[in-house]
Amino acid sequence: MERLRNPREFSHVYNKGTPCFGRHVVVSAVPTGKEVSRVGFAVSKKIGTAVTRNKVRRRLKAIVQELTNQFSPGYDVVIGAKRSAVGASFADLQEDVRSVLKKGGLLAGRSAEPAESGEERA
Repeated sequence: MERLRNPREFSHVYNKGTPCFGRHVVVSAVPTGKEVSRVGFAVSKKIGTAVTRNKVRRRLKAIVQELTNQFSPGYDVVIGAKRSAVGASFADLQEDVRSVLKKGGLLAGRSAEPAESGEERA
């Protein structure tokens, strides 16, 4: 899995993508037809200070890293944090991201082992 980094790529996903809303995150996705999916993270300054934003971003990256082998190929995805993500526990955030990705059809639903090992670490 690769990362979205260019602001133009983020804008394309926001403009053309379909959003799926959860309690703590908003996931927008656009099918690309490529062999690999790319993920970007958006954590607004409305969330809080740089320390708080980076903490939320690190948590989201760790969750997506655990779900890498379950992602459906061929999508550009932006995962945006809501204000409620700051107060959420890692397990709550993980469950919300997983359910929103499933709702959006972005998880292929392969092995559930990475989720179990991630919950033990949390």
